[in-house]
Amino acid sequence: MMDDVFLSIRGRAILNVEALNMTESVGNYVKHRRVPVILPGEGGFITYFAPAISGESIAHGFQEVLAEEAIKKGLPVCNLCKSGIFLKSTNKNVLEEAFKGKNVDYKELEKFIVKNCIVEDVGGFLYAEEENIKRTSNFYTGYMIPAKEALSNSVIESQLHSRYALGTPFVKKGEGQMIYYVELSSACYTFSFDFDSKYVGKLTFSYEHSGEVALNSNEERKNRIELTLDALKRFLVENLFGAKKTRFMPVSGWESIAIAVSDDVWTVPSPFVSKYIENSAKKLKSISHNTKIYTYVEESKTVPEDVKKSINLLGSFEETVDSAINDAKDRLKK
Repeated sequence: MMDDVFLSIRGRAILNVEALNMTESVGNYVKHRRVPVILPGEGGFITYFAPAISGESIAHGFQEVLAEEAIKKGLPVCNLCKSGIFLKSTNKNVLEEAFKGKNVDYKELEKFIVKNCIVEDVGGFLYAEEENIKRTSNFYTGYMIPAKEALSNSVIESQLHSRYALGTPFVKKGEGQMIYYVELSSACYTFSFDFDSKYVGKLTFSYEHSGEVALNSNEERKNRIELTLDALKRFLVENLFGAKKTRFMPVSGWESIAIAVSDDVWTVPSPFVSKYIENSAKKLKSISHNTKIYTYVEESKTVPEDVKKSINLLGSFEETVDSAINDAKDRLKK
């Protein structure tokens, strides 16, 4: 019997001059995503409209990596997910295109989709046709927003750019260069991501069959979970999320990260506050599901000696991620 594993990841990343999550274009002006963030203030509360990177953006990046890693290892991925199009079996037309060449089994639709696409297995889907079938994602993420003490210092600033070259036949006489503005942001952002392997490769929609393995064997489930962990490692180490990187590659680095590996649900406290690693150690004293916490903090930050005793403080970001992923894999038994 294979044990399942739960990973909870919280961290802080410093991103300078980034355009990772843009929203609308107003004329020649491209806007960065903003969200309202509220903090207690003198006599009440203060609301900031802060730069943000959406959870959808992070999820898209992770699922791209998951699809790529699955293709390398020969695990099943539907036609659309292979192309980075995550419509996720929305309706019959999408379903037929995603699984073109296969005989779709509408009587056991969730089982068919789970067996034939690891991305929809891990990332969930909503089939909205004559009979709605919903599969909740096995990973969870959310908005990246500025950390609490960095909130008032986060910046969104527009930068002027231009296209076309004067003095060429491509610009008509009397016309100038095409100018446009792109909003850029710099901030210390929070990061959150959880992965629960409990229902990977299993049915969830019908209560009569919930928890049944949809794959050929538990070994196949184990392979899927391990591949998801490998994809998560690559995703974190290479920062494979966000858009507009071809000309706006951010100057980035992880200030800190905490990764909890558990046998059941155990989440790292919010990195919005600076003492989230200390808060993790406190929580671990109260409740643990065979939980181990792997952490990294940059050299300019310190961790109290009493906290170090209950966490695994490692020397680099990469070593921290690698140690946590290896621990998670070790917990998966045949």
